[in-house]
Amino acid sequence: MSIRIIICCILIFFIQVASAGNNTNVWVAKYSTFVESNGSILFENYLIKSKISNTAIATVTVYKDLNQIGTGDFNVNDFKKYGPIGITLLGIKGNYSWISISEPEDKDIWRPLARTQLKWGETYSVEDYTFKVDTFGTDSVNLIISNKTIPETAVFSSDSFKDYRNLRVAVSNINNTGFIDIEFLTNKVPEIKAVVSTDKDEYLPDEPVNVTINVSSDFVQNIVGINVDAGPAAEMQPEHFAATGFTGTQSFESQMTRLPVNSTVTISAEIETRDFYNNPYITTVSKDILIAPVISINKSVPADTDDENVTVRLYVYNSGSNNGSIHVHDTLPDELGSKELDWDIELGSKMTKTFEYEVTPQKPGLYILPVASALSDGQLSVTRKVKMMVHMPYIGITKTAANNENQTEVNLAINNTGDRPAEVKVSDTIPQGYLLAAGSTAWSGKLEAGESAAFRYTLQGISKNIPAASATYRDMRGSVRYAQSNAIEPGVKDVTGNIDKEEKEPTLSSKPSEIVLSMILWFIAIAGIITGVTLVVHLLAAIKRRK
Repeated sequence: MSIRIIICCILIFFIQVASAGNNTNVWVAKYSTFVESNGSILFENYLIKSKISNTAIATVTVYKDLNQIGTGDFNVNDFKKYGPIGITLLGIKGNYSWISISEPEDKDIWRPLARTQLKWGETYSVEDYTFKVDTFGTDSVNLIISNKTIPETAVFSSDSFKDYRNLRVAVSNINNTGFIDIEFLTNKVPEIKAVVSTDKDEYLPDEPVNVTINVSSDFVQNIVGINVDAGPAAEMQPEHFAATGFTGTQSFESQMTRLPVNSTVTISAEIETRDFYNNPYITTVSKDILIAPVISINKSVPADTDDENVTVRLYVYNSGSNNGSIHVHDTLPDELGSKELDWDIELGSKMTKTFEYEVTPQKPGLYILPVASALSDGQLSVTRKVKMMVHMPYIGITKTAANNENQTEVNLAINNTGDRPAEVKVSDTIPQGYLLAAGSTAWSGKLEAGESAAFRYTLQGISKNIPAASATYRDMRGSVRYAQSNAIEPGVKDVTGNIDKEEKEPTLSSKPSEIVLSMILWFIAIAGIITGVTLVVHLLAAIKRRK
């Protein structure tokens, strides 16, 4: 059976006679309620009984001072007078009749909507109506009023008005030179705001769900009814609410029990308002909630934390009637250590087991922890992914070096890229065999989030190997963390992209005997060259003499 909640806040006005100005004599609801079929309502010295015939008709019997003064069938929205009171059948919801009891009262139900000066031959549109000045009389004006149906011509005198459903047209000045002052008022119910809320989004199968419907309006509502459908498997108590004189913000609460296991339940609220002419306006809002399996698991972490070590909690619950053998599994992501966690437990009926472990984030930022699971008798239950925003300082150190003549200049830049301040102490180590020529190898100070600092020192001599600098830093919570710079090594690119290369002098590695042999060979070669040149010269001279 579909469970439906009807939450009703009623101020009902039925127009009887329009009076001058903005006041109207209306029937104002003094009491409203839902009455079960064959049940009764007691109001002052009146007793009203209702018996439902079908989804649209109920028989209503009225008693005054225990004497019956009337009975008859009411269709939904029927209004009937019984002496100084009026009774309205607003609706039939399941086995309940929605009834209001009203009394006549003068009320200012009209609100200003627009004002304009309308000239002859011009048109003006407001809501679904268009107005045009047709002709002027001595002390009157004829207006052509049209909407989506049929146009009509109406005669207005100065300071007169006419009503068109939710629209009142008031003419305040008729100028025979060709214009009128015209004001428009409305009694249409403004749009209301409504929200369906629960205290959380996920529930255990045997856990009650507290449902709240918050309804708000800046104006007095003549009728507000809320119909909430929680689905056929759920049960709501109480089912019906009623109130009169609704304005501002009001909350209506119910409790959902008998939840469907391992499912999603949609809570839908249909909010119905009616204007003073009993015209309906409907708004619908909804919310989904999750109902866990019999063996359920939940995972939680702080949503926002400055802790160095953050606790992760797993809650395993057995809502069944028997003991369960359960395997629990969780995983740490890479940025938190990349580890698999497993437990095997026996859990009794209606019992809970809590697992806790700590993670140590190394950097600030948003961490998303994966789902954990609980497996029992082939049924798998999983948690949602959980998020935590970690806040901390985060110190980075960059070291660079440059050789200048017979000295080495070392520069260190310290940056706090975290979102919390830190007290920082940096110390560097001088390579063995080198002396400090200028500056200091240590620095300390406070760095705000996003702030940076730098210091330098000079070594005597050309150093090719400079070890990494180290730092300790402390946050506002007293947690101490460590940082280290890069090292500078030969042949390794530094942050500027330069490669540090060692220059080597050429060396001779020949033996003395090899040197002597080389000299003899050089002497023979030179002698051969000289002998060859001499022979060539001698031959050329002999040839010349013969000629």
